[in-house]
Amino acid sequence: MQIMKHIFLTFNILVLASLSIYAQNLNTITDDISAVTNEYGALFNSKLEPAWVYIGEAKRAIYKGDISYALYIMNKTLMYYPDNADAHYFLGLIYEKEGGDPAEQGGAASYRLAIEEYRKVINFSSNLTIPAYKLDSYFRLLYIYEKLIDENNYANIEKEIIDMAENTYKNYDKGRIYFRLAEHYGNRNRGTAAIDYYRQAYMNGYRQKLSLFRMSLIYRRMRNYVQEKETLILANKYEFSNVEPSNFDVQKAIVQRLEALRNVRIPRKLN
Repeated sequence: MQIMKHIFLTFNILVLASLSIYAQNLNTITDDISAVTNEYGALFNSKLEPAWVYIGEAKRAIYKGDISYALYIMNKTLMYYPDNADAHYFLGLIYEKEGGDPAEQGGAASYRLAIEEYRKVINFSSNLTIPAYKLDSYFRLLYIYEKLIDENNYANIEKEIIDMAENTYKNYDKGRIYFRLAEHYGNRNRGTAAIDYYRQAYMNGYRQKLSLFRMSLIYRRMRNYVQEKETLILANKYEFSNVEPSNFDVQKAIVQRLEALRNVRIPRKLN
């Protein structure tokens, strides 16, 4: 009988100890949640600031890897500024970053949320403070549909981008879209398509030297050394459109490669 009482007493002590620890942990979690809520909420408790203030805060949070804070800021910002295209763009980036592997739990759902935000960017693009976010959103959608293996929507977005380029009146803007398409295809080993769009970028006056150089790299992979040399000779006649640290390396590569191809003869074209 004494043994049973001892066992029962020990059991009660263990239960009470477990409940005490659970209560302490629950209080800690509650305190943490309250602290986070207070910390996040402090940003909006005072006078409402312009949307760009909150977007800047979200950018800093993303840079620091504090995705939860950035997500809170952007959702809260859109409560007050629902048509702010810049805020939708950064919320899309956050959801996309959270997506990870579509096969993992919640991955596909995060990508679907990102898709919604990028589409809103396109719809509200006239409100963008940085117009380039519209084109970025189109290419983010391409990337996501590719990840989700959604061929129909991928093809639809691809067509929208091409139509946008063809319907753009300013040659430089047209070239910029073609250049992005060329990069997209080049990164996926679709060399022929990449060459076609780099050529379109060049013909429309967008980053001509770099477009030609990128074409030459693809010709080199194809072992079409005549076309490579012709393209490099043409590239060498242009100056760089943008001042970038890589310009020196590109120019050096052009000169060295032309030297390596000095014995490659370019057939004379008939008139």
